[in-house]
Amino acid sequence: MPHFPRVADSMITAYLPANGMLRPVSVARGDAIPQGTVWIDALLPDDDDLTFLDRALNLDVPTKEDMNEIEMSSRLYQEGDALYMTATMVCQADTPEPSIVPVTFVLSDHRLLTLRYAEPTPFRLYAAQAQRHAVPCAGGEEVLAGLLDAIVDRLADLLERVQGDVESISHEIFKPKGTAKRDYSDIIARIGRAHSLTSQVKESLVSFGRLAGFVARPTEVKLSKIADHGFKTFTRDVTALGDHAAYLANNINFLLDATLGVINNEQTGIIKIFSVAAVVFLPPTLIASIYGMNFEVMPELSFAYGYPISLGVMVLSAILPYLFFKYRGWL
Repeated sequence: MPHFPRVADSMITAYLPANGMLRPVSVARGDAIPQGTVWIDALLPDDDDLTFLDRALNLDVPTKEDMNEIEMSSRLYQEGDALYMTATMVCQADTPEPSIVPVTFVLSDHRLLTLRYAEPTPFRLYAAQAQRHAVPCAGGEEVLAGLLDAIVDRLADLLERVQGDVESISHEIFKPKGTAKRDYSDIIARIGRAHSLTSQVKESLVSFGRLAGFVARPTEVKLSKIADHGFKTFTRDVTALGDHAAYLANNINFLLDATLGVINNEQTGIIKIFSVAAVVFLPPTLIASIYGMNFEVMPELSFAYGYPISLGVMVLSAILPYLFFKYRGWL
């Protein structure tokens, strides 16, 4: 089940066109929806808020449990002239623990209703932009197209961030030998975060691709030329970003394999050093062990030069294996 980040208290905001921009008006429970409203944004609505919206808009507004349904028939459907669409969005992407949450869009009578239990960045950016600059806002369809454009821009930014992280990790993994020591635990953690964010973006792109296809299909709901063009552009952008996300996912998997391969190579090199050291010191140890037995009948014990000769033999027996390994290129 998706995780809903904690946000502020519930709030219903109506947006009205004003000189080509959107003017926000707070709507208290029980108040009438302002005349000319093209977008109603319900943030963290409770049951009473949903009941109020049902009556005020003459809609069967989905509940929080309905938004969590994963069946396509529960996420994208039409009742009368109202289109009900639920898609998943990446939330808290700027934190170490990004999450993915469902957001519902209801398009009815040229008016858009959005239901959300989180505060995704595109909503905040689009609302702020629409209050400062002129945007297409003659109807809810155009507002939806603008919101979708803000969403796809945000997803593109996230993929660009992941690509930058992937390039940074790649340079760190494949940097020449002799440079600063790599922190493989940190590298694997960064690869994991990049993979998680990419997977969430891919999931969001798939859900919005289905939403765009659902809106664009022939229905009784007529779209303006601006909205229709916006939806077609959004569909092309989603397709392109989906391909880019798949490309990044392949690169991330390659980096993970490469990192594990580099770790394995370094571990193999360490094991090889210990193995060579054991082989090099084995003959001297054998010689020292023989002459350390202290039996009474050992001819070499009475030999005047026995001690230096035994030391020389031990040194020689250590040098010869080392030179052999060096000659074969094993070191």
